[in-house]
Amino acid sequence: MEIYTVKPNDNIDQIALTYKVPVDSLIYINQMVYPYALALGQALLIPTANTAKSRVPAETLGYAYPFISPWVLSESLPYLSSLYVFSYGFTEEGELVEPVLDDAWMIEAAKGQRTRPVLTFTSIGPDGRFHSSLIHTLLGDLQLQQRIIWQLGRTMQEKGFQGIDIDFEYIPAEDRVPFAEFVALVRHILSPFGYRVSVALAPKTSGDQQGLLYEGVDYRLLGEAADQVMLMTYEWGYTFAHIGLWLWTQRNLRVYRQFKVDIT
Repeated sequence: MEIYTVKPNDNIDQIALTYKVPVDSLIYINQMVYPYALALGQALLIPTANTAKSRVPAETLGYAYPFISPWVLSESLPYLSSLYVFSYGFTEEGELVEPVLDDAWMIEAAKGQRTRPVLTFTSIGPDGRFHSSLIHTLLGDLQLQQRIIWQLGRTMQEKGFQGIDIDFEYIPAEDRVPFAEFVALVRHILSPFGYRVSVALAPKTSGDQQGLLYEGVDYRLLGEAADQVMLMTYEWGYTFAHIGLWLWTQRNLRVYRQFKVDIT
């Protein structure tokens, strides 16, 4: 990356031609707004050959319920790297709770567009609600964890999922470390089979932030335990509506940030 200082009579097209870079790249990197006016002495970033090599490829992810409109899904899949099917919960006895509606068509549609179908594993019980008690029960029983992971692996293999996302809401504060250990265990068992493990987390502004959404979340431990970590930033300002698809975009190699919600 180089820096160019604007001189009298300069314009964006002339600068792009001089440095042999696309005009749209120059506009994008400098966050310019039409009509792309320049000020004398203004500093512009000029992309170089090394700039492209240092950029991390973007990856877009989408959460979707099985009741999503087939048309919405078909229009979205070409732009998604992965489709996160929402969701698979569990019972206190260690049985998986599958989505009420069949999700096989979503998985096949994703594969048809070369999009990774990912199983979303949540702390939702048979009543369709998130439960802290379910999390606490699971994290306190290693045999229960192993039973659940075995069922997850079998379901992923049978249905053709290519990864798993762990999205637990309302993790008890006392389960902060056990939850990270559980994520690490899932990764340890499933990674040899080629399954990538991600974890979706509530957004925190400090390590000691109070609240049921935050106290059971340890960013450092979970970043070490999972292959990917996603920050669900809609929780800073979100009212539940009829959501069909949530989109995410990669911010760096390990942390993802949501950029659009409420697409139906």
